[in-house]
Amino acid sequence: MPPHILLVGDSADLPALGAMLRGLSADTYGQVYVEVATAIQIRALPAPVNVSVTWLCRDRATSALDVIPRGIGALAHRGELASRAISAWVAEWQPCEPREPAVLSDPDASGTREDDYALWIGCSAGERISDFYRRLQQCLDEPRHP
Repeated sequence: MPPHILLVGDSADLPALGAMLRGLSADTYGQVYVEVATAIQIRALPAPVNVSVTWLCRDRATSALDVIPRGIGALAHRGELASRAISAWVAEWQPCEPREPAVLSDPDASGTREDDYALWIGCSAGERISDFYRRLQQCLDEPRHP
């Protein structure tokens, strides 16, 4: 089975994301989510053909957290779009038989280890992502039952 990855970052993570993507094998498949303030921050990333890169532009999305709609030029809260994307990915790709994912903590890591899933979540400056990451880590640290 080829490596399956999820990489999530924001504009500050673009150099790390680029380094990780360059190190992936050609048969890697998966998803990259990059949250940016506006489309002007979108850059070409060297992703393998089976790795989809989705840009989450905060100026093009409304916030689920706002009761009163904000005016023109308002941005979704930092980390909100990335958090929603991670939630959707986990809901879709969480294997029926839980396995320990490989966590890529080194931007120079290739992600081509024999683990079924490799996850890397940046956006560390975003409070929502930090909270989500802690919850995901707790979930992964829980004992597994067959």
